Amino acid sequence: MKLATYLGLVVRRVWSKKGILFGSLLGATLVIALLVVVPLYEASVQAVDLTFTVGNALEDETNVTALATQNQYVPEVAAEYRTTVEDAQQDWLQPWYPTRIERSQTREFIVIPSSEDGPVDWLATAEAWREAFDLAVEEGVAESELPRPPYPTPPRDALQVRMFTAPVLEESLEVVAGAYSTTADLPIDEYAPLPLMVGDRVAALTGLAIGDAFFLRPFSGLPEYFEYVEVAAIVTAADPTDALWGFDDPALMVYLDQSVFDEWLAPVLTIPEVDPWRRTERGLPNINVTQRWRLPLDRDSVKLEDISELESSLVQFRAQVARESGGEVPTTTFITILLEAFTTRSVVVGGPILAMLALVVGGAIYFLVYSSALAVEREGPEIALLKSRGASTWQTVGIHMGQSLVVATIAALVAPVVARFFVSVTGRVPPLSTLTGGEPLEVSQIRSVVPFMVAGGILTFVAMGVTVIPYARRGVLALRSLAARPGTRSVWQRYNIDLFAIALALIVLVQLRLRGFINLSGEEATLDPLAVIFPALLLFTGALVLLRLFPYVLKLVGWLFTKPRNLSIALTGWHLGRNPVPYGRLALLVWVTTGLGAFALTYADTLEQSYADRAAFTAGAEVRIVGEGAGFATV
Repeated sequence: MKLATYLGLVVRRVWSKKGILFGSLLGATLVIALLVVVPLYEASVQAVDLTFTVGNALEDETNVTALATQNQYVPEVAAEYRTTVEDAQQDWLQPWYPTRIERSQTREFIVIPSSEDGPVDWLATAEAWREAFDLAVEEGVAESELPRPPYPTPPRDALQVRMFTAPVLEESLEVVAGAYSTTADLPIDEYAPLPLMVGDRVAALTGLAIGDAFFLRPFSGLPEYFEYVEVAAIVTAADPTDALWGFDDPALMVYLDQSVFDEWLAPVLTIPEVDPWRRTERGLPNINVTQRWRLPLDRDSVKLEDISELESSLVQFRAQVARESGGEVPTTTFITILLEAFTTRSVVVGGPILAMLALVVGGAIYFLVYSSALAVEREGPEIALLKSRGASTWQTVGIHMGQSLVVATIAALVAPVVARFFVSVTGRVPPLSTLTGGEPLEVSQIRSVVPFMVAGGILTFVAMGVTVIPYARRGVLALRSLAARPGTRSVWQRYNIDLFAIALALIVLVQLRLRGFINLSGEEATLDPLAVIFPALLLFTGALVLLRLFPYVLKLVGWLFTKPRNLSIALTGWHLGRNPVPYGRLALLVWVTTGLGAFALTYADTLEQSYADRAAFTAGAEVRIVGEGAGFATV
């Protein structure tokens, strides 16, 4: 029953003072919201930075590539490699790398013309050799003296091309003349050319047209390895900028469909009676082929909260490909370096931001304590009335703590909404407005805000609740006399907290000079917590020193005000010297606000100069003119 009565008294007190407590509620909400802003703003700025970092990176910096080289191309092995990369992509990289671009390219081939108008008609030469060979055999010529087969040899300054294929080759080519060919089976009763496609520049340099036949021979290798081919189509790239082509010129290559490529880059049995050079197999065996996969990054899928998972998945992808291919398919990507640089930059740039937020939170907490102290001072007569009616010290404190708990709880529930509003509004003001286009900043969250909300609630509860303790412990007469003659020393001076803060600030400063602001001893760069605390601690320490010196300054001002021998001016001076504590609080608030502004301006100028210096260093120049009015010099 007593507890219910006590709670009712607290509720009645809160309701009766709702006008005064509304200001405390706003201050408490601001403090908690500023604490909640810390993880939200840090994550939101990092998310914008990550978007621009990934969005402006080169493709070679973000893509994942896998490479397999076979000195003797085996289609079955190529298919195993393809399955290995596909499975690993599906297992680990699908959310960020949903597509896969595969291409296969041979080493150089030499184009050898074969026509009646060419320098050598190799088919006619081969026919003449067959007749001479058969005649020599009939005449019993020794085997060592039999005529050698006249395999096609390249002319002087022959054109060199590479053979290219891909699973999506037909979609990537645009036919200029002829038709895309998938023909792989040739008649075995006659020597027929293999249909293939040639780039338009190859056709222009060689004068080839649809139906023209020629020979392709590897740049190096045995002379009997060559192939008789025919122009089935003249093609050009549907999109010359497609990632499929890489750095190659699609106009300077010859093309086979993937199925034809897999069959003819291997021994193909033939009949010696049909082959002009009496070979037992055709095709292009023992050819060096590079099989390459490119996994383009879906840049919109990279979210701040997924960075750790992405880095881990990249490691797992590379490990699985290496394991299942026996180390024959190495994979490379530079996005891990990009993400490491982003993380380091976030720590370095985010440190001053956190320090600035710490200053703001400290100023807001002080403002809350200041406003709570003023409210309690005004409640001095009411506290005296409660004690005169028999209320104990802890009962008086409990009533005030109860109303502080109600205010802090409501503020803690409202603060996350206010914090998100604050973070989104920063996107409309410089410097973020240049990145967001003046739109609200998208709020990102990678850490829970509950610990910050609870910590803010406790801070506000303590800040509002403890202010009543010095008054509740005084008697009725002491409270009355305090209203008539207030104290001249603040709580910081009475307990020498300012001297302790000065010593602590000096210790932290020495540690930071020895250790630095960034900790690079671990696996990744981390910000030293002392670097965040120190600016607020330094500002707080300076403020406490100000409070210790401020009463003496006011006494001096009061003494000077008595010199004009004017009663109005003298009373003003006497009042300043007699009651310096309230004015010290205002001076402290001005000190904190001014220090915050100075820190913000200094940091903004430093950051701007840092960007300019890094840009100048990256651009570089043999000669750089620096000075007012410097510009282009007339040569």
